Amino acid sequence: MDQIVQTLTQYELGFMWRLVVWACIAYLLILGALVFIRPAVVNRFFEGFVTSGRINFLEAALRLIAGLAFVAVSPETKFPVVFFWIGAGLAITAIPMMFLHRFNRSRAAWAIPFAKRILPLMGGVAIAVGVLIAWALT
Repeated sequence: MDQIVQTLTQYELGFMWRLVVWACIAYLLILGALVFIRPAVVNRFFEGFVTSGRINFLEAALRLIAGLAFVAVSPETKFPVVFFWIGAGLAITAIPMMFLHRFNRSRAAWAIPFAKRILPLMGGVAIAVGVLIAWALT
């Protein structure tokens, strides 16, 4: 675990990884707030997932970057083991997602309508998780 973190934070990249985690926090807080302020915007956003191979690859690449960021900042958090394994899970699952567009599209066929049905719950959870990550990072 320590070797992985050292590899990710060499060359003074620690600030960059923290910035990525703060961007994830902002994403969660903004998405959560939009669920209650402008749910139609969030619904359109969800419908855009996996619409093309390029978008699928971009989503997976962002997931990989976010996962690596969580791993890199894990020693600085209040829950280093949790952050490490959540980041590792995000990063590891991002790699096959980059190349399995058809599979992701078939999953999205049922996942997006389900997400729309539980949108208020997702908004509340997104805000709570964003606040929790911010607290754990400070």
